[in-house]
Amino acid sequence: MKKIFVLFALMVSFSVFALDLSDAKEQGLVGEQSNGLLGVVEVSQQAKELVEDINAKRLVKYKQIAEKNGMTLEQVSVLAGEKTIKKTPAGQYIQNSVGQWVVK
Repeated sequence: MKKIFVLFALMVSFSVFALDLSDAKEQGLVGEQSNGLLGVVEVSQQAKELVEDINAKRLVKYKQIAEKNGMTLEQVSVLAGEKTIKKTPAGQYIQNSVGQWVVK
């Protein structure tokens, strides 16, 4: 029983420190890029892992959309980038046309 409690406590403690996308954006750790993917603004291991995970999922979705609509992955990525940058709230980071991080 004690082992189960310790395991449960460890899982809870990890989830407390886990970084989610909303928090990462609000803290200025990550931002939206024009290619439809996230980028790391402020380097941290948690931000890097979050970006890698979300970008992998986005790329799977973008490939599905591209195949379904007879488009290239690049075309879908650019459209997604435009959409996500447009939807990004003021005060969060986006990457401008020359690749610099700016606060929207």
